[in-house]
Amino acid sequence: MRSSHLCCLLAALRAMAVCTSLVHAFQAPMRSIPARNTLHASAASEGDSIDKNPRPTNYEDEFPLPDFEVPELRQLRWEREALAKGKYASGDALYELRRTIAYLRNELIDTRQQQQIVSISNPNNKRMKHRISELEKELLELNGRDAEFVAAVSRELLAKAKSAGDEGLAKKYSAQLDEARSQIPQFNLHGLWVGKYGENGYEMINVTYSDDTLIATKLTGDNNVPKGEISFTVDLAHSTAALDPIELNSKAAKQWGKSFLPRFVGKGQVAAEGFVNPTWLEGQLILVGRFFSFAWLPLGHQVFFGRPSSELTLKMLRESKSNELRSDHVAVMRDAMEEAWEESYWIEREADNFFDEDGSFE
Repeated sequence: MRSSHLCCLLAALRAMAVCTSLVHAFQAPMRSIPARNTLHASAASEGDSIDKNPRPTNYEDEFPLPDFEVPELRQLRWEREALAKGKYASGDALYELRRTIAYLRNELIDTRQQQQIVSISNPNNKRMKHRISELEKELLELNGRDAEFVAAVSRELLAKAKSAGDEGLAKKYSAQLDEARSQIPQFNLHGLWVGKYGENGYEMINVTYSDDTLIATKLTGDNNVPKGEISFTVDLAHSTAALDPIELNSKAAKQWGKSFLPRFVGKGQVAAEGFVNPTWLEGQLILVGRFFSFAWLPLGHQVFFGRPSSELTLKMLRESKSNELRSDHVAVMRDAMEEAWEESYWIEREADNFFDEDGSFE
């Protein structure tokens, strides 16, 4: 059963790799700057001789940056983010790191067991003791480059510090936890995403978190699961014990720029038309670089999500409101009047308070 699910996921990912139009729909247009050697080659094609030591093009003059100072707090935040990013391994390097850690951990266990058997007077005992010390030091350093490991340890230490009433240590471990968590991709998917829900077309979701649970709520919906309802959830509490990543073949790895795709267990909601008999099905979240997908496994259905541009966001929200008005204009007007009544209520309250103040006109 698991192998069939994996085959389904791989087939969907292969289809995504060739669906470049979907990716372009999510992104705002970007200008590309020609490479310097391309600029010189094009200039020489008109018969000019090529300068073997061309003068570098001054791109700052051609594309001047805005003349303003970056606020100090923002600059400090950028520096902290850059330091944190350089501290932890990511992508394929993270999986290679974990393989190395697993190998060294097994060696450490074996060496400790052998040392217990060998007598203290045996020359090998001293050598084993030295090797154990080396392995412990190396494992400590390597584990410190795994953001998920650091986050898990920091969470435990934070709980102990709070229990002991040590505010200083609690503050330290809280900052350490926040830094590590900021470098874990599955915990940084907040915000708007757009995906194609089969025949229902493109829909927009908003990703939020409740503790370690990812929640995807529909901002635009369909006849089955309407807007405002949860599309899927993912439990990330035990991410270090997550499913084995999908390992891509060389061709797919070249297309996506990575060999391993992390995946996590979740639940996806489905329903009959009119949101009748809503049901939660087994699902999986798959991280694909800057994108992600969610698969409803029993249905063999997978939706690929990307970030929408601001133009696409406004367009989809306007269309959703327009469709809602056409389908049930009375309900829309009722909601609008309720909002207007609430706003009027607070305006009147504020006005009453204003005229009750000393020195006000009566």
